Amino acid sequence: MLIPLTAEQQQWVDSTLNAMTLPQCAGQLLCAFGPRFTTDDWLDLLKKVPIGALTVRHASSASLREQLHALQDQSVVPLLVSADLEHGAVALSDGTEFPWMMGAGAANDAELMTIMGQATAAEARYAGLHWTFSPVVDLNYNFNNPITNIRALSDQPERVIRLATAYVQGLQAEGRLAATAKHFPGDGMDDRDQHLSTTVNSLPFAQWQATYGRVWRAIIEAGVMSIMPGHISLPDYQGFADRPEEAPPATLDPKLLIDLLRTELRFAGLLISDASGMIGLASRVSREERVVQCIKAGLDVYLFPDTHKDFERLVQAVEQGRLSEERVRQAAQRVLELKARLNLHRDPFGPKPSPADKSRYQQAAQTMADKSITVLRSDGRPPLNLKPGNRVLTVTIGQPSPFNKFMPLLDLDAFDNELRQRGFQVEHLLNPEDDVLLEKARENDVVFINLMTLPYMVLGTIRNLVGHLGHWRWRSLFADYPHVVFTSFGNPYVLHEMPHLPNLLAAYGNSDVSQRATVKVWLGEIEAQGNCPVNLPKITIQPVSG
Repeated sequence: MLIPLTAEQQQWVDSTLNAMTLPQCAGQLLCAFGPRFTTDDWLDLLKKVPIGALTVRHASSASLREQLHALQDQSVVPLLVSADLEHGAVALSDGTEFPWMMGAGAANDAELMTIMGQATAAEARYAGLHWTFSPVVDLNYNFNNPITNIRALSDQPERVIRLATAYVQGLQAEGRLAATAKHFPGDGMDDRDQHLSTTVNSLPFAQWQATYGRVWRAIIEAGVMSIMPGHISLPDYQGFADRPEEAPPATLDPKLLIDLLRTELRFAGLLISDASGMIGLASRVSREERVVQCIKAGLDVYLFPDTHKDFERLVQAVEQGRLSEERVRQAAQRVLELKARLNLHRDPFGPKPSPADKSRYQQAAQTMADKSITVLRSDGRPPLNLKPGNRVLTVTIGQPSPFNKFMPLLDLDAFDNELRQRGFQVEHLLNPEDDVLLEKARENDVVFINLMTLPYMVLGTIRNLVGHLGHWRWRSLFADYPHVVFTSFGNPYVLHEMPHLPNLLAAYGNSDVSQRATVKVWLGEIEAQGNCPVNLPKITIQPVSG
């Protein structure tokens, strides 16, 4: 459970809240986002709207720290600064990147999870970050789910509980960084995407209690400071078992937020919505009413608002009697309590990690990656019998992201660099046409086909969809060229689409440490130690249900 506030922290919350006007309270409920904002843009916003929180994307520690110093100096109440730090301090260009969460699940080492949390917290707090939207504690039951996949630790409740609680405790140690468990009531059942529709957790409630419910109870018991409800319904609990598509998402339903999460599961921390522009929410309520209905349902913070207009909408809703001032002040109090737990009123920044600390973090990240690489299929390889001077072809198969303004397609450069450092002649192709691939395959001693299918790379799906006619020969290259080996640097379920692959390693993500670990496994420098944390799909003979 949440650690109670100290007397000094409680006094700060009470005195601050008592001095706040209704508009100031309403501002605390907004977590603003300006991906291209300059410092002046943020300062201009702060003059007009007393926001309580903001979200940042990619920056260096030094530049972000400089910007946030300027913003904190101009904010009457300390700003709560958030980021998606799902596998290390990845919002910082100089942060330590760990394997993606499913890679952590495959490594299955709670001590390394704690270190990952500690590293993330130390690096983030130095830069002025206080709040991470992680960990993902969803159970990846549906291999076609496009949201969870390698962002999830596992489809096994006990493994998720053991690893996620260790991570949360590392993140929140000494009040450095607030963790956010997501996405309540639980993603991983549907094969749809909340960016495009409200998705459904279709479990009967008794089975939900035995699976997702166990995870949520454990993560709450571990003291997680905040929870992010998703645009996900739980129809059997909500009373929509006979018409599940009509069930509202958790972000709009007090039955899920208050009755289940607050009352039954006894969560007393802060609730923040998932991104408010996602169609899973936006298709259920008008833009003018969205922020009001979310706060009214029981959320405390609204993520990615139309900041000026949503601020006015909240204030007007209270003035018109459509939203109670008590509910706004209750939500503002929870925001202040989170800030107090993090001691932002004392200092919103932390000390700079020492070179020894950074070295320890990097070593832990590499160790986790080395322990995560999993053989999903072997034809006697790994290892590969290669000698310095051999010619190797690396082929990345990856889909450009629809969010490429924020998430560009990054190639697997670390993989190639590791091969070059060992004296191999490396030639590289990205999404090649068939004729080019066939020609180059003949000229090399080994061909690495590296599949990089990550969540969000193809909106609404988690499939290897790169190219069609003239771009699909990489799927069967092994049939004609036996010197071909395959690695999935992402979606581990690719054998469902390519069931006849002769070999496959799973790296569960494209982190540099995972790329380096994969090279070591292919070359026989280390053994593959990973234990696949999810059940792989199988085709069975079954009748059509009536």
